[in-house]
Amino acid sequence: MDDDLQIDGDEDLFRNPVYYEPAGRNLDLDRPDLGVPQGHDLLKVLLGMRGRVPVERRGLICPDCRDIRSRRVPMYLVQRDGVWLASHYRKPGERPISHESDEHLARKDRVAKDSDDHGFPADIESLTADGHARLDVRIHGANGIVLGYEPQLSPQTARGMRAREGFRRRGGIQSVWDFADPDHAGIGTVPYVRTPNLPASVIRVQKNPIPVRDGNFVLEEGKCSQDGALTRCPEKPYDPENPTDAGYCGGWHRVLVPAHQSSTLTGESGLTLTQFIVEAAAGERIPFQRDGHHGWLPARQWQQYLEANGPVVEDKERQPSVRQGNRRDRCTEDRPASEVRAEPKQRRGSRTIVLESRPQETEAAEVPVDALGHAIPLCRFGCGQPASLTGPEGLPEHFSCRRKHEA
Repeated sequence: MDDDLQIDGDEDLFRNPVYYEPAGRNLDLDRPDLGVPQGHDLLKVLLGMRGRVPVERRGLICPDCRDIRSRRVPMYLVQRDGVWLASHYRKPGERPISHESDEHLARKDRVAKDSDDHGFPADIESLTADGHARLDVRIHGANGIVLGYEPQLSPQTARGMRAREGFRRRGGIQSVWDFADPDHAGIGTVPYVRTPNLPASVIRVQKNPIPVRDGNFVLEEGKCSQDGALTRCPEKPYDPENPTDAGYCGGWHRVLVPAHQSSTLTGESGLTLTQFIVEAAAGERIPFQRDGHHGWLPARQWQQYLEANGPVVEDKERQPSVRQGNRRDRCTEDRPASEVRAEPKQRRGSRTIVLESRPQETEAAEVPVDALGHAIPLCRFGCGQPASLTGPEGLPEHFSCRRKHEA
């Protein structure tokens, strides 16, 4: 590979569209002829230019950069796991090509400034130590905590979010993914918060609070009854058509519930993004994962969680993988997932996580007995009550029940 290239890490590699100027068309890197008539030797020709022809003169450019940004951005080919991909050319030390939205940029600037103001230095667009992930904002927290703030305003797949989180986790980063869409596939898939979809002009004003609407959980336990500690049965299916419906099973549950749905924790309704980031950097909020669902717990709630559920079992490390799928829309951090990788979008409803449940304990019914200790049988007419009298047929009955039956 050429020495003047800044090689992209695995996380930055996509199946970007690539335009070949001499042929006047986009290339199909999955085909032997690259989708060009008589192009069976084209790949060999392009690879043969390495080290001899500058990247800018090889004829490969980004069609999105040309059409959206009116810029001619050269591209080069790279192979990962037997798959050919096109990547944007940049010189060593240059930042990756990015067409981030103004709202995305505003969130990064705001969190970086707020973190600095509270004594936690922050860097924008910083690589992890292994170079496999690029953090939108790196925050240097207390006691060695390194926080990565990642606003994600475009649709992505759960698979893609898990892969990106894996790069950060293996780099020793505690990620805070910030979503505005309540139905984003990343909610619960990665450690997250959810904030409102605000314009960049509002976000950039530091005096404007940005409320945290989801992502922070609390631990609750108690009897599942109308006068118990829980507001509704966590194992009763959520009905989106009747969201206020409450039901109880009479048993006992220990659950993790979103703080905004909890009636036991005070002060969380006014939680802001700035407060959350600062407390996470200080170690006062801890990320957790339970049965594949991620979230955050206040430190004291985290201790209760450990006491009740034992030590945390580390997940098996996932192997890094190249992102698959065609990217036809935009070459940007905030671009939507392609139709190749898209997963069905599902309404998420309540995200209460059940840790432990016990069924209602029923006491054994006492069987009535007569003076000799014999069980008194039930009335033959089905009233459900024991009857000590015997009717003409020799069966137990109540006089009143016989009258009702004969009437």
